[in-house]
Amino acid sequence: MVLDRFEVCVDPARYVRWPGGGGFQPIELRVNGRGLIDRVREVELPYAEREHDDRIAAGETAEELGPRGALAGSYLYPAGCHVFLPSRNLLGEPYRHGFGTKPGDPRNRKSLLLQCTCGITDCWFLLATITVNEDTVVWSDFCQFHRPWRYDWPPFVFDRGQYEAQLVRA
Repeated sequence: MVLDRFEVCVDPARYVRWPGGGGFQPIELRVNGRGLIDRVREVELPYAEREHDDRIAAGETAEELGPRGALAGSYLYPAGCHVFLPSRNLLGEPYRHGFGTKPGDPRNRKSLLLQCTCGITDCWFLLATITVNEDTVVWSDFCQFHRPWRYDWPPFVFDRGQYEAQLVRA
């Protein structure tokens, strides 16, 4: 079995500053050398374009919606508190979003991978099921919390030792 490679990258140039002061450092998540946001953008683009077209047809304006397809991949990488140990988020602990969902909703069992560009994590976010096995960590069943978009790619399977080494703050 060929395993995927997981990396976390900290780029100080991507530090997010809030207008009133403060901010946070997004931690880039890479799979096989490629940023997760780029991968997600490719999958989401047809959905975002279709939604844009439908909303224009329903009477909204391009000025209200912004550029066609702009919603695709519109995320920030998570802050270190969701990535680095002792956080268990990337080790399969479910993300505790602030939305009222039914107890059996599968989104309640998923972990956070990407968050909204506004900085409020729950505004717009991507989740996945993360399964930790003896020798591997598997990302599967991706979902955009607020849209029924499908991410039809195979699961990412990582070597557990290599994966967990990336979760130690350098």
